[in-house]
Amino acid sequence: MKSIRQIIEIVISMAGYVPRSATFFRTIIMTVSLCFSLYLTFFKPLNQGIATIYFIIAEILYLGFISSVLPENGLRKRFIIRLGDERKGYRAYETILGFLFFHNGASIGYIASSSPGTLYNIDHRSTVFLILPLLIVFGFIIKIWAAKVVSVDIYYWKDMFLGRKICDFAVTGPYKYFSNPMYGIGQLPAYAAALWYGSASGLIAAILNQLLIFSFYFLAEKKFIKRVYLSEVK
Repeated sequence: MKSIRQIIEIVISMAGYVPRSATFFRTIIMTVSLCFSLYLTFFKPLNQGIATIYFIIAEILYLGFISSVLPENGLRKRFIIRLGDERKGYRAYETILGFLFFHNGASIGYIASSSPGTLYNIDHRSTVFLILPLLIVFGFIIKIWAAKVVSVDIYYWKDMFLGRKICDFAVTGPYKYFSNPMYGIGQLPAYAAALWYGSASGLIAAILNQLLIFSFYFLAEKKFIKRVYLSEVK
């Protein structure tokens, strides 16, 4: 039961709401975000214009935020100074990032569902019916497994925010087989959703999102890993 509860907490945290850091304010923010996502899904189901704007804004805010805050000389220090200490600074950062995590994922799903049949005739999607659920399940398993190995804190880049090592460098779990399972295999569900709806826009969004997150990895995160974690490995 403890293991199942831990997995559920990881999944909820990955979606943008960290149960152990829950506050009334964060709960309200995520509830409103969820209601907004459901509103778009049920009341604006095929509005590709809104979907495109939503995706672009969500992507700019998400990648812009982590790219401006987390680098060595980023704005993370201002969070700590302004809030008074590391704990409060990190909680404020985590609240914002969780909100952006949610809308990044929701916007990718919505842009796929709002433009069905633009990639291929979805009447013929029975040919991919069996493979797509497997991609979704495999992608989520790898991503959850990776987050469990490194912890939710690392998923939220707490080490980068604090500018120091907070755990050992992971070489277990999916990290034994993939150098970057979250940004790689973990992105499969986004592609599966786009293919399920036969959405060209959804496929482009999934590709763009993955390219941008890998760009952040190579330009900022990898440098941090080499400087803080791998510098001890001789």
